[in-house]
Amino acid sequence: MKTLSVKQPNATLICAGVKCVENRTWTTDYRGRLLIHASGDACSFYDFDRLPQKWLNQFADYIERVDNFEPPAGAPETIQAAFRLNRLIFEHYHQPLDNGSDLKTWIKDAVKKYGFFFPAQAIVGEATLSDVIQDSDDDFAIPGQFHWIMAQPVLYDKPIIDVVGHLRLWNFEK
Repeated sequence: MKTLSVKQPNATLICAGVKCVENRTWTTDYRGRLLIHASGDACSFYDFDRLPQKWLNQFADYIERVDNFEPPAGAPETIQAAFRLNRLIFEHYHQPLDNGSDLKTWIKDAVKKYGFFFPAQAIVGEATLSDVIQDSDDDFAIPGQFHWIMAQPVLYDKPIIDVVGHLRLWNFEK
């Protein structure tokens, strides 16, 4: 099956439905299902420095309105997906959502015990490449790049681990 390698946390964000646009300097005529391969380094949580400020501001605005990780009514789908993803992260690390301890400390300890939530060198899910455009107004779209529009995301419960990625689209055979 056609596969695309993407660095973490973006690979998981695509498969969780948070990131609907993948930026590339090149285009493709391919449309259809893609396996999403996580390349680069594993990480335990979002790298907020890599997420668009506009999206972060919107997420922060919604998080202030709720006192748990339930997706707020009326929030855009990417924000609702982020709330669902946060619940999965906490469940993965076996932590209560109302954990009052230092977030970085318990994630660091939980990673040692349960493994990274955002693995690397693994196929973490799949999505449909529905279009490639250059003028997306999505928060994640970078001007001047090709915007690969991802739809129907699926985040695997158990990633396929120890998979070496490749540049461009490539075929993965189980």
